[in-house]
Amino acid sequence: MNVLPRIVGIVTRTDREEALRLATQVMDHFELKGIRVLLELKLAAYAGRNDAATNLEDMNVDLIVTIGGDGTILRTCLHIPKPEPPILAIDMGIRGFMTEVSPERALESVDRYLEGNYVLERCSKVASFIGDKRLPDALNEIFVTSRTLAKILNVRIWKDDVPVAECGADGVVVASQVGSTGYSFSGGGPILDPDLDAFVLTPICPITVLRPIVFSAESVVTIELLRPKTATVVIDGQYQVNLDQKDPFIMVKKSEYESSLVRFEGDFYRRLKARLLFSKGESYESE
Repeated sequence: MNVLPRIVGIVTRTDREEALRLATQVMDHFELKGIRVLLELKLAAYAGRNDAATNLEDMNVDLIVTIGGDGTILRTCLHIPKPEPPILAIDMGIRGFMTEVSPERALESVDRYLEGNYVLERCSKVASFIGDKRLPDALNEIFVTSRTLAKILNVRIWKDDVPVAECGADGVVVASQVGSTGYSFSGGGPILDPDLDAFVLTPICPITVLRPIVFSAESVVTIELLRPKTATVVIDGQYQVNLDQKDPFIMVKKSEYESSLVRFEGDFYRRLKARLLFSKGESYESE
């Protein structure tokens, strides 16, 4: 028997009027079915529903609906409480590789979810640490780069306390399976099959001979900053923190948490071909 969600959260990009309008339609659709809805703050203000306004950090719900592109998904997964609820992603982005349905099918997809006609794609996340400080887990990637524009970053790569290589590059990306289709892929890294329990380290524009390395998910990979004295760590394009000589190491490993994306087709390679390998950059609409 399918169990209906008691509480649903809705997160949307707020720079497009059509995304905000669709979010209110989705809200009404859930509430007509007796399901409580929480709205991110800007969306709640737009809808005139201060009673439903909730910070992402406080969004303890059974399902989250995102309306936007991959950036909206990444921002959501970065901030929501752990363990994370499933995410039903409606595409209003540029490419939306991780999204599932077109705006025209938003309400239909809600009904399919409520009927239990879906599967969950479970996505590994990457944890990272600077000293004793744990940074937010990455769904896509962790990017280490020089803080000075066009200045080469020099790092040493370690696996389980064993030095692997030294690298001079614009930056270094450590990406999950999902993230292997993003910045890492643009930098020449391989696409990881979703059944492969691993992550990939990809140098960006290296001046040394170092190709991408695929590490087992059981590995602990450490990036040691050699030069310059400071660097910037960017997680999923959303969160930034500095790395310096006081503690020049960032340790990366598989997180104990994961993100779950609602899928109706469940075909990774169909999505890969349609939205990435043969895409011309336009927003994808599900068939």
